[in-house]
Amino acid sequence: MENTTSTAYQVSSAIGTRLWREDVLWPLPLHQALDMVSGPAQRVDEAVMPFVDLLLAGGTVRYHTVDPAIQRWLRTGLAAAVPVRRRTADVLVRLDRAARADMLHRSFAGERPGVRYRMPGDPQWHALAGHLPALPPLATPPYRGRFVALHAALLVPAPGHALLVCGNQKAGKTTAAVWARDAGLASIATDEVVLLDSLTGVVFGVPLPVAVRSGEQRTSVPLPQEAGTYLGASLPAAVVILLPKQEPSCPGAIETAGDEEEARSWLVEHLRDGGASPADLHRSSRELASRVPVHRLRVSSWPGLVADLESHLSALLKTLER
Repeated sequence: MENTTSTAYQVSSAIGTRLWREDVLWPLPLHQALDMVSGPAQRVDEAVMPFVDLLLAGGTVRYHTVDPAIQRWLRTGLAAAVPVRRRTADVLVRLDRAARADMLHRSFAGERPGVRYRMPGDPQWHALAGHLPALPPLATPPYRGRFVALHAALLVPAPGHALLVCGNQKAGKTTAAVWARDAGLASIATDEVVLLDSLTGVVFGVPLPVAVRSGEQRTSVPLPQEAGTYLGASLPAAVVILLPKQEPSCPGAIETAGDEEEARSWLVEHLRDGGASPADLHRSSRELASRVPVHRLRVSSWPGLVADLESHLSALLKTLER
């Protein structure tokens, strides 16, 4: 191959692979990229690492890591988010061996160990704070300042329309999500983390593995890369908050918030920091409470929970299919 500077190159398979894999080369003219890959080897700290691309909240995040366990967790645990075809990355995240895969979607105080990010075209890696999740990396420019997070499952009975199912730990969110999918009533976008875009009002699910119940045991099962999993944006059509029954023998019933203030007071405890400003968080939660009906459903503990879901959520999900 001869480039525009009349320098001849013999492009071996190794050079071709580097041109394909190293995203920093993509914006460059071909002759500059060829000069770079044909030149001296990079320093070890700049060496190309294996990566996994994930489609998260409307963007493509490229996770670089040399740790086989982290690679496997990203590629299999989040199989639903792995694109079928290669895409241009919106942001790159580097996961060193100190990074904890099980904490990437969680927030904590201080700097996040072993996790750095950079933008395409920027050779400099930057530290990523721990107060926002790294999956997706909500503190990076493509996501920064936009999202309100909710501790909720997100069910999609029809493309573009979603039901948020909120609840505290062990309230029944995962059971509701898996039941709705298995009954053919909805696809699952997530059973744990919902991101509300404060700019557009749409919601995305973070497709983490779900803890499927078998008797008294729970097994972590990745969401499949198929029609049963939904990755796109949806408009919230309703919110259901699961609460434990005060008396096990009492029949379950759906209660609907009477006005916006009551609806917002029900939602507040399920909101999480997603990077949006306090003003945007307040505005987004008010808009959600005013735009869609917010319900509370008191449910039994397992296994009576499933009967309560069948009695009360089936009709609601079917109305959202229309």
